[in-house]
Amino acid sequence: MTTVWRLDHTDTHINSLSLRYERPPIYPRNDGLPELETWEAPQVWYEPLDFRVSKSLVNFPRWTGITPVCDAHAMSIVQPLISEHVEFLPLDFRAPVGDGSLYSEQALQLLEGKSYHAINVLTTLDCMDYERSEITYFESTGGIFRIPKMVLKADCVGDAPIFKLPIRNRVRTYVSDEFKQLVEANNLTGLEFRKIRIG
Repeated sequence: MTTVWRLDHTDTHINSLSLRYERPPIYPRNDGLPELETWEAPQVWYEPLDFRVSKSLVNFPRWTGITPVCDAHAMSIVQPLISEHVEFLPLDFRAPVGDGSLYSEQALQLLEGKSYHAINVLTTLDCMDYERSEITYFESTGGIFRIPKMVLKADCVGDAPIFKLPIRNRVRTYVSDEFKQLVEANNLTGLEFRKIRIG
């Protein structure tokens, strides 16, 4: 039986990408539909007032809430494992051309040559055990409000290294132990893993 983890962002040394210009919101999806052919890469950057500098940037920064995003280094490491289950959607990362005075010299050095991709997870597995999970529903609509305790069905995940669940308004990304070990073995930063109960 595989071990499943929910992806979260670390609460320490947070880097958050933002849209450079206003455009229609980009919502996280869990329908497994490909987007690459029609994708128009949005311009993103680290806003000067929000940018925090330490010794390095994280490999998996925040962006649009819970959509996984990785830099080129992280992509080169995880792509062989998850390429059959995801699309890597390029983001048009803009270093602060013309805005250099808003950043420190150290920040400018960190940002030079960076590139990022959003990870569109295509594999969707209907694995939640509704009877054994603890679920709170909206009285008005009957939709899911909260899931205090999630339990997945045994032997449902198989060998999928990354997937989503078809739960409306609960767009989360789940990964296998192999993915977690790959990230940790290569010291990739920005992610936390929360273990999900199975069976």
